[in-house]
Parts: sequence; C-alpha cells; structure tokens
Amino acid sequence: MKRIMGMMANNPAEYASRYRTLLQTVAGRSDLAAAEGTPETRPVLSEMEVQSLWALGLFGCEWESERHGHVKILDFGEWNRSAGPDFLFAEMKINGRLVRGDIEIDPHAQDWEQHGHGANPRFNNVVLHVVLAQPPLGWFTRNSLHMEIPIIYLSPQKVREALDMQQPAIDAICGRDNWDNRTELCAQPLANMKLAQIESLLLAAAAHRMECKRRRYRRKAAVLGHAQASYEAWAECLGYSANKEPMLMLARRAPLKRLNGLDAEAVLLGTAGFLKPVLPNRAEPEARAYHRRVWDAWWQIKDDFALEGQRSPVWQFSGIRPFNHPHRRVAALAVSAAHWREIMPLLSAAHTKQLVDALCGLHHTFWERHSMIDSPALQRPCALVGRERAKDFLCNHVYVLDESREAWAAFTRLHRSALPTRVSHLAKSLFGQRNDLLGVMRHEYACQALLQIDADFCRNGACQDCLFPVQLKKLCTQQ
Repeated sequence: MKRIMGMMANNPAEYASRYRTLLQTVAGRSDLAAAEGTPETRPVLSEMEVQSLWALGLFGCEWESERHGHVKILDFGEWNRSAGPDFLFAEMKINGRLVRGDIEIDPHAQDWEQHGHGANPRFNNVVLHVVLAQPPLGWFTRNSLHMEIPIIYLSPQKVREALDMQQPAIDAICGRDNWDNRTELCAQPLANMKLAQIESLLLAAAAHRMECKRRRYRRKAAVLGHAQASYEAWAECLGYSANKEPMLMLARRAPLKRLNGLDAEAVLLGTAGFLKPVLPNRAEPEARAYHRRVWDAWWQIKDDFALEGQRSPVWQFSGIRPFNHPHRRVAALAVSAAHWREIMPLLSAAHTKQLVDALCGLHHTFWERHSMIDSPALQRPCALVGRERAKDFLCNHVYVLDESREAWAAFTRLHRSALPTRVSHLAKSLFGQRNDLLGVMRHEYACQALLQIDADFCRNGACQDCLFPVQLKKLCTQQ
C-alpha cells in the first residue's frame, strides 16, 4: 500500500485498513519487535479480571501442562464467592483421565506457597493450578497431603488473545509522564502535516479502534449472549474511568438472568458491598426508610450473592463527584436492569434519540436526591443518567455494535463539550500547537483516535526510540 492517508472516504473498513498498514509498517522492523514475555508485552490485569476471563472460557479450554500432559477443561467450575480456591467443582481431562475438583489461579506459581495454600487443607481439592508467569525450573505445586498439582501456564500470547489485544507495536516508546519530551520529538515531524492528512489519520485510528471493540464484543456476546454483554457494557459506562472494572465485575457477579424476580437494587447494592445492617446516626429518616426496604430484601438472598474479602469489588471513592458516587452508579445500573428488555431493541444508530431519551428518562425518587445511601438529600434533584453518559455509551458501545454506515456517520458527527486533559496532551505531543486543529479535536472520533495511537505507540518506553512520527511523515510525503 503506497499511502496510509488520502481522500476522505465513507467506508470505516477502508480507514481501519489504512491504520493497520501503519501499524505493520512501524512494527514490522525486526529490531522493534517486542520479545515474548517481557514486561512491556505482558498485559497488566488484576486477579479479578483474570478470574473473570477464565470464567468466560476466553483463555481456551486445552493446554499442555508443565509435567502432567494434556489438559482439557470440560467445566470451568463455579466462581467462588468466599475464601478458598478461585473456582469450585470444575471438571477436566488430564492426559485422558477424568478429574473433578477445584482450580486456583495465581500470577506466579510461587504465590501458592506465599499465600499458605500448600499448608491449608481447604486447598486439598485443587486439581489444577493456573499461573500467568513461567514457573521457575523444577517448581511443583503441592497440597498439604504432599500431592503434586498439575500446572498450566497462560502465556502473554494467551492473555492477549483472551483480551483480543494486538502485539504492541514497539517495546520502547513514549513515557506518559514526559509530555515536554514527547512534544519535542513528536510534534516537530508531524506539525506540518496538512489538516486533511491529520483528519484522515484520526479517522483511520478511530475506525481501527471501533473494529477492535466490535471484535471483543462479538467474542463476549458469543459466550454471554447479547443481553448480558450489552448490560455489562452499560455497567462499564456507568462506572466512568475510576470504577469501570468494579462495575463490570458487579454486572458479571450479578448477571441479568439471576435478577429475574428479585429486587435488583438489593442484589446489586448488596453484592457491591454497600449494604450494612445499621446506618450511621447521621442518616436522615428518608435514608433509613430506603435502607430498611432494601436490607429486608437483601438479607433473604445474601448467602447467594455476597462476596467475601478480596473477592469483593475494589471501589474508588476519592476524587469522585457526589453525583457520580459508586452508590448512585450501582443504583442506576439496578434501575437500568429492570428496563433492559425494553432498552435492548434501541441499541442501534437508527434509534439513537429513543435510546438517549430512555436512558436519561430512568427515574428513582430516592437516588435522584441522594449521592450515598446515608447522605443528606441533595439541594437539587439530579438525573440518574445524564446526556453525556448516554453519549459516551453511544460512542463506545452502541455505534460499535452497529456495523451500518449510518452508525459510522453518526459516530463521526459526535462532538464533545470539553476536551479531556489527557487527550489534549496527546494532541499537543503529536501535532504541536495548531489552531486549525481545534475544530477537529472537538469530535469524539478524534479523542478515540488519539487514545488508540497512545495505546499502540506511546506506552512504556522512551520517546527517542520511537519511529512512529518519522515513519508517518515519510508515508505522508509519498502522497
């Protein structure tokens, strides 16, 4: 392909293809190929995320163990809610022999002993130890009965496949905290790009990002079904960046199908860990009445949903505006769940207005006037879901799922009311101070594109080793 950018086109697949060509051009250099298993190429996941991917079967179901031959999972087991192994009652074949028992997942094989599992009888029923780092030479996992437990190693490649992540373009690129250096190295080669070239580059990166998201969603929907997958997408959106992961884990621990016939507020607020037997003395009568109703429903189902200790979602509370407090976001998810059957048919570009109206029209008399269960009433009511949150859902999920030209056109028309600080820094580092870019950067696709470029080229490294701006300039001059 002779050029990466050119005339504006209406086909997002064409744009995405152009961006992939750029990725291949920069990443194709043998001296830039990232080594398998280095810290730079290993996706960083929390233990909760790893367990969630395992529960969905996204790591696959067949592996070669370290010393016990072929392992084929027949049943991934029940995701544990309390202390003990991560998954219970799993079923598998190890070297053709049917085995039933528990599964423990650890970042490192050595964590088994460091966490005391080897001396804990509760782990004697573990029949498979799953690790994300290559075990040390000669290592074996054993239980308190001194029986050896088979180990399987999930390589970085397996993790990337589960996340549908691409191999990072290069192993040493731009450090996030060195914005001045990035401006010096990136902006000089790229600052003279024509505005049409920049627009085309951003559209290409945004189209590629949309394709990646769509591919991930398809894999998830194939396992969970469209209803649960879209419900989880909405949960992530409600969590904003600070609580995106715990909201996703909450939606997965309390899926739609288990909410049928139950009080969704009680299930979700209780599973999130927000319901306590007694409210503080400062709580007002209205809060106490609401809490009593929800608690009365929760205690009857608590044993089926409660999460203990480290299995509970880790919520971020500091730096959160009252309107976006996790209590309120979980309540919004509960109200949404009750209406999800009516919302699902609206998840397309053709129903954008109806979807936004439906989401912004969700009501709750208590949560429109409170930010926390035990907080005083707000001075003025606040919508449970704002239009900016609905717009974010459109951009990151609804238009992604819809493969029509109408969805792509609607996506490229979306504007932002304010440019996020991170995106503003990225634009400055790549293109310098350009007044003609102000209008372009107000488009949602431009923000998405810069986040994609940052993910592909600007993470965990040094700017002086980055060939992205130089290579991009060469491609531009070939037009």
